Amino acid sequence: MDDKRRLYKQIFIAVVYLVIFSGLGTGIYFLVRPAPTPLPPPAPTIYPIQVLWSQAFVVGQDFYSVGAKIRNPNTDFGASYFTYTFYLYDASGVLLTTASGESFIWPGESKYVISGGINITKAPVRVEMAVGEPAWREIKEFKGVDLTLGNINFSKPKSSSGIFFVVNATAGNNTSYDLNKVYVAAVIFDKGDRPIAVNSTILDNLKSKERRPVSLTWFLPFLDSINRVDASISTNLWERPELLGQ
Repeated sequence: MDDKRRLYKQIFIAVVYLVIFSGLGTGIYFLVRPAPTPLPPPAPTIYPIQVLWSQAFVVGQDFYSVGAKIRNPNTDFGASYFTYTFYLYDASGVLLTTASGESFIWPGESKYVISGGINITKAPVRVEMAVGEPAWREIKEFKGVDLTLGNINFSKPKSSSGIFFVVNATAGNNTSYDLNKVYVAAVIFDKGDRPIAVNSTILDNLKSKERRPVSLTWFLPFLDSINRVDASISTNLWERPELLGQ
């Protein structure tokens, strides 16, 4: 009987020590264990630049321009740089030529991309635009840049001038900074609101608060009647970082 009591006592003491040391070990572990590494925030979702339409336009004998309207669906991200390529096809789907370039786009911006001086002897009937991987830059609460294109008017000069159609406007830089390059584009639409002609130009060194006349001209008659002109003005924000803080 004494042996049993002694055994029970030894077992009890062993259990007590086990509980004590287990508790101490657990406590020490929680005291000295490294803090858990916080999970990184989820990467923002950035949507690709959308090509709304792309088309070729006759500008002379065996000469064409191509234009497209693109849109950036991201309101907190702009692209400081991206490449693009226009693919021009004939009626049989044969690739006639390509035209490549580079551009930029603001957060939430819709803009025209135009490339001219394409010399081919066969008329393109279909154009596809491919946009390369943009260099995305985050800009939260982007409020735009105070560039204006006012006094827009269009007319058909006298035939003796050799010019069939002209769009005149006044570009205004209302920011506090001189801008190295400002891009102006115009698209002419017919009565069905289809694009029938495009043109673009670059204004170099547009000074702060400057107003500068802009003229875009066409030398061949359009295939359809003119309904309206849509013109746009833009500059690369990332070439003048001060604009990002406005």
